[in-house]
Amino acid sequence: MTYLNGILGWGALAFSIPLIIHLLNRSRYREVEWGAMHLLESVIRVNHRKFHLEQLLLLLIRCAIPALLAFCLAQPVLTGSRTLEKDSPVSVVILLDNSYSMDATGPRGTGFEQAVEAAVRIIAESGRGSEYHIIQTGGGPVSLFDQPVTDRQAVIRRLSQLQGGFGRSDMGAAFNEALSVIPELRHARRELIVISDFQPADWSETQVDAGGLNSQLKSMEIPPFVTLMPIGTDFTENITVDSLEFASKALGVGQQLSVRANLRNHSPNDQNNARIVLRVDGQEQAVTQMDLPGATDSQALFPVTFDAPGSHVLEVNVVSEDPLETDNRSAAAVSVWDSVPVLLVNGDQGNGPLQGETDYLSVALTPFTYGRVRLTDLITTTTVSPDELKLELLPQVRLVVLANVPRLSDPQVAALTEFVSQGGALLVSCGNRIDLTWYRQTLYAGGTGLLPAAWGAVKGQLDDGNGQSARIVAQHFDHPALEHFNNPSSGTLSNAEVRRWHALDDTTETLVESTNGNTANEEQNETHPALGPNGKAVLARLDSGDPLLLEKTIGEGVVLQMTTTIDADWNDLPLQPAYVPLMQQLVTTLASRITPPRNIRTGQPAVAILRDSVETETQEPASVSVILPDGSRRSVIARIEGKHQILQFDATQRPGIYTMSLPSAENVHFVAETSRDESDTQRIPDEQISDLATQLGGTSVDSVESWIEQDQLRRHGRGIWRYILAAFLIMLFLEVILQQKFARVKT
Repeated sequence: MTYLNGILGWGALAFSIPLIIHLLNRSRYREVEWGAMHLLESVIRVNHRKFHLEQLLLLLIRCAIPALLAFCLAQPVLTGSRTLEKDSPVSVVILLDNSYSMDATGPRGTGFEQAVEAAVRIIAESGRGSEYHIIQTGGGPVSLFDQPVTDRQAVIRRLSQLQGGFGRSDMGAAFNEALSVIPELRHARRELIVISDFQPADWSETQVDAGGLNSQLKSMEIPPFVTLMPIGTDFTENITVDSLEFASKALGVGQQLSVRANLRNHSPNDQNNARIVLRVDGQEQAVTQMDLPGATDSQALFPVTFDAPGSHVLEVNVVSEDPLETDNRSAAAVSVWDSVPVLLVNGDQGNGPLQGETDYLSVALTPFTYGRVRLTDLITTTTVSPDELKLELLPQVRLVVLANVPRLSDPQVAALTEFVSQGGALLVSCGNRIDLTWYRQTLYAGGTGLLPAAWGAVKGQLDDGNGQSARIVAQHFDHPALEHFNNPSSGTLSNAEVRRWHALDDTTETLVESTNGNTANEEQNETHPALGPNGKAVLARLDSGDPLLLEKTIGEGVVLQMTTTIDADWNDLPLQPAYVPLMQQLVTTLASRITPPRNIRTGQPAVAILRDSVETETQEPASVSVILPDGSRRSVIARIEGKHQILQFDATQRPGIYTMSLPSAENVHFVAETSRDESDTQRIPDEQISDLATQLGGTSVDSVESWIEQDQLRRHGRGIWRYILAAFLIMLFLEVILQQKFARVKT
């Protein structure tokens, strides 16, 4: 206990005044003898004890009255074992949840509006000279200011301008950001306050290690006081568009794209005749209605065609009046190509029609041109011999095919390496003319070169009559280039007979099978996620167990290695119906991966490459503008890497469409999407939040009012003067009553 006005406590010495008066009055009397005194002696003896007790009780009450009054004026407060902080300045770090789940609307507005209101009140309650640091958690931690600031009104103004609807909260990263800021704070009194709707996905053990965070906080020289404040609205009805899926290959003008929208009704109640709208570049193109059963996933299919090349945006929206409308839509960016230029390096010219190494491939890639059909091929080809492979040809193409090329010069290898590392695609096939030693030493180079694996011995039907042919294993293909053949109506690769192929050298490291998906919102063009050592994977195998197609990523590009010939010398694949779609799929998929991904996760950078745009060493980097989903604009300055300029925009925490205007006047769209884990209507119960706060070494409060009360207790203690005042008034009243009663006053 301590006193706010301790000096007034000395007034309690006034209790001695009634005591002194009592003692003085007790000695002021004289005895008078009178005749009938002996008749009262028996009565006096009987009442003396009672009279003494009454006077003693009255004396104690009179002594207590001035003591209680002085005690009340001193304003005592209970502090426990703490030292009162009073109005000393404080360093406040607030983790403010601005993720899309905070957009859920309730009677008091959205959860984010309530969170901002709570943060403003917390800041307003802090003492003068306090400093503030706000960390927004949606889509990845982003600080409101570069460093803690002391201007309270500036912080409140910035808070009032914020909007919610950002990506899923990364609470683990937000806590790590706070841990890096807290040791640099100035004041000894420090607060770490988390204002969130506490979605289970954001607070799982894989996201937040409460025990580990507690240890780090306690190890600080001045640990902060941790408070968890649940904010937001409970809701039961919610429908989401989880993602859009479509084939991740180069798409040409007029080609049809099948778009699948994955929907989910999180409510246990059915949604009948839900209206689902597809928009292309902001214009409504298709509408469908369907029933969405409760607690069930559904799908809606849309065919889409594009009339012009360039960057386009697909958006699917479910028209619903659920409390959380932010997750009722999902978008994806699609690049439509005017043409895909491919350079074919023919290692065997041949002596007649379809005798050259790349003849079958040329027909497969440009069937309309060779068939003289009045349609335009998406792919255009240029065929050269190995000697004609010039460096100036590479910037003009998206993919290079080395078909049974014996060997290349060192400058050609260096140019190809740079071409691939900067985003190009390379397809290498073998044959009877390749120089195995050169391929091992130069193009494989112990695993550091372009080739995914070193060629081994030739297997299959050999010239000496030994060996037997093989067939391509029929399986479910997960790689985007081969998933076309998962549909039986699209044909099969297993009918082709492979008479000869190259095994891999025994020194080649183990490779893994390809398991790539094709969800657009999970980066349709990203580097293969299931690669083995050094970024390698097997796309298809022969029934002999040997790989047929291998993939390797190098820098921003990709290399595909084919262990048999690309013509009909070692196999009859070019004679099969599956050959044309196979080569079309391989080439368009590889070519489309040259471009950095346009569909990204919130928090990931949006990157555009201006290829061969640097002409001089003194050239100034380009500056472009980016339109954000909320309509605001930001500027981006390119960085120069070799002959390319790299445009990178990092502030993609908000889901939605980002439009980058390139110097060529072309608009490039990026779509940042977030997982729908926060769309679950179930929230963490209050008991679990309290347990979580205990694990973090702090407390939880159910409202900002509770926090203010808790803060007042820590700063000023619990005042008890009101109770003492009540006791003072009771003593006054009791003194009057007892005085009248003991004096036998009649009313």
